[in-house]
Amino acid sequence: MNFKYAAISGAFIASASTFTMAAEETSSLPFPGEVTGNISVLSSYNLRGITNAPENSGAAVQGGIDYSNGGFYLGYWFSTLDYSYACLNPNGCSNTNSRNSFESDFYAGYKGNITEDLGYTVGGTLYYYYPGWESTGYETMLGLNYKDFSFSAQTLLNNVTFGNKGDTYFLASYAPTLPAGFTGKAQLGMYYYGDDDEFTAGTTTDFAWRHVTLGLSHPLGDTGATWSLDYIIGGKDRSEIDQKNKVVLGLAYAF
Repeated sequence: MNFKYAAISGAFIASASTFTMAAEETSSLPFPGEVTGNISVLSSYNLRGITNAPENSGAAVQGGIDYSNGGFYLGYWFSTLDYSYACLNPNGCSNTNSRNSFESDFYAGYKGNITEDLGYTVGGTLYYYYPGWESTGYETMLGLNYKDFSFSAQTLLNNVTFGNKGDTYFLASYAPTLPAGFTGKAQLGMYYYGDDDEFTAGTTTDFAWRHVTLGLSHPLGDTGATWSLDYIIGGKDRSEIDQKNKVVLGLAYAF
């Protein structure tokens, strides 16, 4: 679930999911705008710093496709999961041995500039999980970016099995260009938790820091691929359970 949302996102639209680390290449189209795509493999999929119960504790395949025209953008992003969302059905578990779950994120929005260095983003995301339509969620996204810094807030609009209406994820990011072709990443994730526990476990805190993530990435020569190394310092979840620290490796290709 990332608009991400994830470990391979750009500094701004990444909270969320997640888009490419590598430089994007645009396609020649018979209509205005640009289309870009990406595919990646991560050693684990840790949604927004959750390490005790990751979306995929093993290797996860992720990717997406994006269309942009001026400031308008829309796209699709997916990830493999290693658990069954059928077990999150509020009417009871079914097919609990299934590990064929799949996440699909559909998003759209507008990115604009306030000044030459200061920009903003307004958008939204629909999260769909197969199987487990009961987990379908809708989220708004507001953000600001200044040079290598960005800040975003994503707010859930309905109760779902993975969160409560009003849950808001705040992400502050710094993505500097470093010597020798490296790109750095420093992120601080915070959460405001809604208290309508229709599907989730009991919420015991209103606000908590979720994670700190430090990372490096570098292109693999002229292949178009980029490797990444992230270190997640775990915070707390909505039940105030301490999250473990974790290293995540990634390999992404943009086209």
